[in-house]
Amino acid sequence: MNNTAFTVAQLNSYIKGLLERDPLLSDLEIEGELSNFKQANHFYFTLKDSSAAVSCVMFASHAAKIKFAPKNGDKVIVTARVSLYEKTGQYQLYCTNMKPVGVGDLATAFVRLRDTLKNEGLFENKKAIPEKVDCVALVTSPTGAAVRDMLKIIRERNFAVKIVIVPTLVQGEQAAADIVKALTLLNNPNLAENLKPNVIILGRGGGSIEDLWAFNDENLARTIAASQIPIISAVGHETDFTISDFVADLRAATPTAAAVLAVPDTSQQLRQIQNLRQQLNQAINNRIQTYTTTIERHKRLLETLSPYTLWKRGYAAVYSENNQEIRSVEDLQPTDNVIFYLQDGIAKAQITSVTKNN
Repeated sequence: MNNTAFTVAQLNSYIKGLLERDPLLSDLEIEGELSNFKQANHFYFTLKDSSAAVSCVMFASHAAKIKFAPKNGDKVIVTARVSLYEKTGQYQLYCTNMKPVGVGDLATAFVRLRDTLKNEGLFENKKAIPEKVDCVALVTSPTGAAVRDMLKIIRERNFAVKIVIVPTLVQGEQAAADIVKALTLLNNPNLAENLKPNVIILGRGGGSIEDLWAFNDENLARTIAASQIPIISAVGHETDFTISDFVADLRAATPTAAAVLAVPDTSQQLRQIQNLRQQLNQAINNRIQTYTTTIERHKRLLETLSPYTLWKRGYAAVYSENNQEIRSVEDLQPTDNVIFYLQDGIAKAQITSVTKNN
């Protein structure tokens, strides 16, 4: 019996050698459904069926020769060899070819439910997201990155908005029922007034089609469609689509984007108010300036026409004793009493004679 101790690296190297030397494992064809597919020159994905899954990689030199665009849910046959990734100690398939053979079971179920709900009209009659939001409810995992991102964005945009977090499962067999329970609670008319939201964000981070499958549940879809409170669906990344996205009142590409869509930016509103105040002040000042200019113009005109201006130049206004203005010598007779209005006072006199200019 060999009592020599292996290091972990030696053990992994030894097992890798065994796998790669086995002719049965060097040229396999395996059928399964693509999941968690990622492309970064190389293809990284999981190949799965109803009861098992295996990690796979296809290097860029082989991936470049694939004549179709693989995506999650595709059923394919890969040509591969079995080996060990020594860094993690995980066995995986190193694929050299991939052929499509149809659509996977999950993708088929997704399309079937999507079409059923669409034909029933559940994708129509969207409720508007309110412009004024006092309270927003986050239906999500209380520990994930998604809730932290949403909280940060909401607080930055409007610190006064009340946030109600309704913790739920967002993955696994019980997740859909858990989310249904949360949405039902928020729509309960007997819910305390201080907990009633103006809008609900239903969100979680990205993941494989299996990770997001709870959001493709029919009962959840119908609960979302029946909600009296507008719901923003923010499930996964921008490229991820779920049934919840279609039935919600608004779909956001990410949870962060949902927070932006749900809560108005008060700093922007304050800037708008400040701009309006400046415009109003400018309009008032312009109006005052216009009135001031008009008044000064009228003042000059009145001064020009005023008899007082003439009196200052040595002229006088002459009136009869019954206060009739005397404009001509024809208005006068000897012995008439007249009144002279001068710059600095009034004088009374009696006419002794009247001579008209020739």
